[in-house]
Amino acid sequence: MSPHEQQYARRTARGTLLAHLYRLQDNGLCDPATPRTATRLMLEGLGASGMMPPPDLALNSLRWLEGAGYITVEWGLDDHTIYESVTITQKGIDLYESRDARTREPGLLLQPRR
Repeated sequence: MSPHEQQYARRTARGTLLAHLYRLQDNGLCDPATPRTATRLMLEGLGASGMMPPPDLALNSLRWLEGAGYITVEWGLDDHTIYESVTITQKGIDLYESRDARTREPGLLLQPRR
């Protein structure tokens, strides 16, 4: 894979994760006690159906999104290789809902919404 293709894959994976986290909380599919938080099992379930990036790319995307402030991650280990849950932040919600998200955040690629 060329460097350009690798960058595109990383940006797409980040956008996919953010979009799924947004949709889960927006559709009320998260625990009502923590309405913005998706568990690892929820996200792995999406991965089993082919809706998520491969595990290594997903972990790298979680780290990147957390560093950018779009999500918070409850890590199971100090080396950030296992996570328990992921919470989309208000900043992540605002980015997802923004019509100019592609220009505001070039590090991720959100698919056009209807």
